[in-house]
Amino acid sequence: MGEPTEQGAARGTVAPQLLLDQFLPQYDLAIAHAQVFRVPGASRATFRLKDMVGLGWTLLGETPGSEMVLGQVSRPWKAVAAPAGSPLTPERFVSFDGPGFAKIATSLRVDPYGNRSSILTMETRVAVTDDASRRRFRSYWLLVGPFSDLIRRTTLRRLAVDLRRPVHGEPREGAGAA
Repeated sequence: MGEPTEQGAARGTVAPQLLLDQFLPQYDLAIAHAQVFRVPGASRATFRLKDMVGLGWTLLGETPGSEMVLGQVSRPWKAVAAPAGSPLTPERFVSFDGPGFAKIATSLRVDPYGNRSSILTMETRVAVTDDASRRRFRSYWLLVGPFSDLIRRTTLRRLAVDLRRPVHGEPREGAGAA
């Protein structure tokens, strides 16, 4: 009999399937919500949520029409969760390991589901940079987690409704030729 292999060993040679994996492959907390919705043309080229970039969030990467990843390095457990210094770049986000912070990445992704539907997925990952921050984050999350969950679910429903709307010039669903 051979020696047991680590479950993740084989994955080391395979390119990541999710853009999010390029920015935060290891994390302390992951929360994902998904919703199936019907929309002609599974993912539209207009799927861009750059207006979410603000309040310390940075667009880390994007696969146009399919996935985008936003990130921030902050101390969410503080009353004012100020970002960690100089402007955040994708490279700085990946390499950041300064103590006293949490690295947070959120992915919004649209995947085809059958011929006339899509799955909209929102996933948030958090990686804290040291044990003291991990304890602070856990206490913070006990209070904020349920409200954060409600906000993410509401946001996902609203995004799904927006994506169901026909793009200017596209026929409405159910509208047939006369």
